Amino acid sequence: MAKILMVVASNRQGSFNRQLADVIVSEIGDRAEVKFLDYSALPPMDQDAEFPAPEAVTKVRQEIKDSDGLWIVSPQYNNSYPGVLKNLLDWVSRPVEAGDRDTAAAAGVKVTLSSIAGGNAAAPMLEKLSELVEFIGMDLLKEQVNGFIVPMEAWTNGIVVLTDEDKARVAAQVDAFLDFIA
Repeated sequence: MAKILMVVASNRQGSFNRQLADVIVSEIGDRAEVKFLDYSALPPMDQDAEFPAPEAVTKVRQEIKDSDGLWIVSPQYNNSYPGVLKNLLDWVSRPVEAGDRDTAAAAGVKVTLSSIAGGNAAAPMLEKLSELVEFIGMDLLKEQVNGFIVPMEAWTNGIVVLTDEDKARVAAQVDAFLDFIA
């Protein structure tokens, strides 16, 4: 069975993007094993501390290597991705063995991206994040990068309820990603 590692790039309690990730996981159901990556213990990227890598970095790298695919669900902060996500991607883009970029945990990892945000559906962030994951050597499912608009009522009650059309887009992305990582 395929193993998908979910990365939610928001630490906020009640995060809209965590709610979207939960919808994605529900849609995946029993078609894959899904685990949420806990990368909260990662220190800031520091080349002076990368060899040997801190234990938290080694753990995250191994979890990524043990998965068949990474699904990043990220909010948009100031028209870009959050710093915590950038820090994670910086660490996994670095070689495990000095000088050998092919040993980076990000190398060849299959990835898809989703976001739920305001009126622009995080389009600027998803474009920048797509560029970054490809730059660091990840294999992006390009035709299934999905941005969703936060329903108006969620801004007041904190609960994301997707439309039937959005649920269909989630289902299509799940199907495509499962095929992509097979």
